[in-house]
Amino acid sequence: MIVRDGDWTLFSSDIRLGRHTWRRENSDGTSTFRTDYAVDPTIEANTAMRNMATSGWKGDYHKVASVPLNIYWNKLHDAVQQDDDRFVSNFLNDRDNAAWRTKEGRV
Repeated sequence: MIVRDGDWTLFSSDIRLGRHTWRRENSDGTSTFRTDYAVDPTIEANTAMRNMATSGWKGDYHKVASVPLNIYWNKLHDAVQQDDDRFVSNFLNDRDNAAWRTKEGRV
């Protein structure tokens, strides 16, 4: 069975990871691929963890975020590899990225 999304055809799917890779044939004979990730389960888990987290920052370890792999690779990987903690902190503290946070406060 062929699954389509407009011009895109489903190339591969991993239900366990919530990842779907799509392929589109271009007019010049090349192909373009896109990968979609299901982020709702991550957002729901992060919200539950954030709601259960204690306030304050005392202690040795705090899990502050859970970020989907596609966002990590597109936005954070280079900064992590370069030990750019400031960029990572700014990313996690940005209101637009609040869904990935598992703890309130500023990193």
